[in-house]
Amino acid sequence: MTIGAIARSNQPDVPNEDFILLRETRDNLAKHLGWEEDQLELSMGMSDDYLPAIKEGATNVRVGTTIFGERPKKQDAKITDDVAT
Repeated sequence: MTIGAIARSNQPDVPNEDFILLRETRDNLAKHLGWEEDQLELSMGMSDDYLPAIKEGATNVRVGTTIFGERPKKQDAKITDDVAT
């Protein structure tokens, strides 16, 4: 799993070197093991850059912010007792 450089998230038309490097590493590992590339999952990308990650071969992305919204800042986080178990 990798999180690409945030500077690349702001430039969707420029390939993310982090995603390229992880895909190449996965491809090299698969070749070394004698496996097909698709036998190794590729987890990269988050809400702001999941499309470029998928373009580079991601099989898993993290899009929590898109679904759940922004998390509170660490200093504003509160623990409550009303959590269902």
